[in-house]
Amino acid sequence: MAYGVKQGVKAPGEFGVTDLMGLALAGAAGIIAALITDYKQKGEASALYTINQWVSTAGRMAGFGDVPLWVVVVGLIAIGAGSIFYFQPITRQGAFAQGFGLLAVLMTSVPSDIAGALQGANTAGLPGLGPAAMNREAASSGIVPAVYTVNEGARAQVYQVADSTDRFQVTITINLPDGLKGSMDQLIRTGNLRGRLHNEATNATYNLFRSAGATVQNVGNSIVIRAGVPRGPGDTNRLWVRIECEGYLIQETSADARAGEPLNWQIDMQPSKTPLFIQRLNKSYWF
Repeated sequence: MAYGVKQGVKAPGEFGVTDLMGLALAGAAGIIAALITDYKQKGEASALYTINQWVSTAGRMAGFGDVPLWVVVVGLIAIGAGSIFYFQPITRQGAFAQGFGLLAVLMTSVPSDIAGALQGANTAGLPGLGPAAMNREAASSGIVPAVYTVNEGARAQVYQVADSTDRFQVTITINLPDGLKGSMDQLIRTGNLRGRLHNEATNATYNLFRSAGATVQNVGNSIVIRAGVPRGPGDTNRLWVRIECEGYLIQETSADARAGEPLNWQIDMQPSKTPLFIQRLNKSYWF
């Protein structure tokens, strides 16, 4: 039997409803395969999150509110299924390849949303400079001093540090009742620990675990992040934080940062047995 006889290629007009449904499912399967590949390979940098941001922005403008990630996934799958009527593949293999290629092109054209790295808090003198020296520095510069507590072994020492006029001094303490399910570095590499900070006033987003001077420490059952967040217009900016950690519910919360006042932000994570990828589908990644 010659190769290709069993392909079942039909002449135009011979495709029935069952044939079209099979081709549509094959096209949708190609989209799903490409989605999984993009998500697994790029992780947090997947263009899927950028599309979710665009759709959420449009949803807010239309009065629908934030759109969860699963709506974007379903929409892309529907595009793959409906694209057969435009490209008109005549085999299911062709429909699958067409769906996979369509999403590959789409994901390539959409820019990845790589959040910026967190700047360091203005604590360069800790704990090398003594409190008196820091107070003199603050007085001479005319900048309002901020108060920091630094653990030095078994004791805590309070320092006053000059607060930068262009940054909010933020300390985020992420409390994990059951601790981390592995080392922090490993969880970050595998995508099982993610975090973002968003400033509404500047519309800038930062990766909590990418440092450009910020400090990130795993202390017992907590993660402590000290950073300087660039200020926007006004003395008060609304900051948002989203924390994703394996074994816990995704937390998204906000706080007001005020000029001249250090922001000490406590975030209590709630244990959960729901896998992160399912939780992420129900979240809106608007930042």
